[in-house]
Amino acid sequence: MAPESQEFADLQESEQELISVLQVNPRVSWVAAAGALRVDPTTISRTWRGLTESGRAWVSAYPRATESGPPLIAFIEISCGAGSVDAVADALVGRPWAATVERTTGRRDLLVSGMVRDLEALTALLTQELEVIDGVVSTRIQVATVITVEGAGWRLGALSPEAIRRVTDDRPLAYPRSTRVDHRDRALMDLLGVDGRIGYSEAAVATGLGITTVRRRIQRLISSGAVGLRCEVAQPLSGRPVAATLWCRVAPGSMNQVMSGLSAMPEVRLCASTTGGPTNLLLTLWLRSPGDLQRLEEQLSERVAALQVEDRALVLRHYKRMGRILGDAGRAVGVVPVRPR
Repeated sequence: MAPESQEFADLQESEQELISVLQVNPRVSWVAAAGALRVDPTTISRTWRGLTESGRAWVSAYPRATESGPPLIAFIEISCGAGSVDAVADALVGRPWAATVERTTGRRDLLVSGMVRDLEALTALLTQELEVIDGVVSTRIQVATVITVEGAGWRLGALSPEAIRRVTDDRPLAYPRSTRVDHRDRALMDLLGVDGRIGYSEAAVATGLGITTVRRRIQRLISSGAVGLRCEVAQPLSGRPVAATLWCRVAPGSMNQVMSGLSAMPEVRLCASTTGGPTNLLLTLWLRSPGDLQRLEEQLSERVAALQVEDRALVLRHYKRMGRILGDAGRAVGVVPVRPR
């Protein structure tokens, strides 16, 4: 058992540990999870049901491959007319391509992480969807080129090393490779987007495919990296209730070294090099307090000479995170499976 922490006072110790297990292996069997945590599988199942039904934790799935190849990730800054921010956000939350929608401080009102098949699709998204939403005044876009850290790698940190080893041993082997998906894969990806732990039997009934086919396809999608899985927790319960984004400029020759160093920082939820704008590195941070942002910037300026922070923003509200619609206290209240445009 990991030591109890006051940081997660609204999560019981058993809940912290189960979330941590699923962060390491989102589709781990309850038998393997029970062995790692030294409790019975029935208790594990009941604990997870309580977490998901209350919206405090969930397993998300999102596409890393499309029929035409890997999707592009676009970071879209949106400025809105007076009094229209919530209406614009509501219009975006239901769009499958809008993976994450946040209201922020600073020069933009909304920051959206979107998935598109290619630059042509991004152009169509702008002209046919974004620019026709009432209240949208202007947009600024950058496209990710390399991502070294994403939310799937962030950890709550409530597991002992032995428990981590046990859960890791039960994780399917990964064979990253270029994978293209067809309409049957897409149907399974949508089901995983709703419930990343959906059983093979349930998925077979929903799709009309045989259970053997479903098992083979889901395992292939996960092992090849065509689908990403992550166990999420309502941010106010994470011990790091404040989210922020930094837009940085890094000398091109130093980018790999800088990103490698930043990837090891526990505050970093996303580290992406970008193109198409005045900066070339975007960081998403989860922090313990707003004051941590200034302290972190000071540390970065001292330790990473090649990095210059050009802009920063605090997140005022999460409307949606990787397909999950969020309500009060960051809890999941609905889902729109992520699907690149």
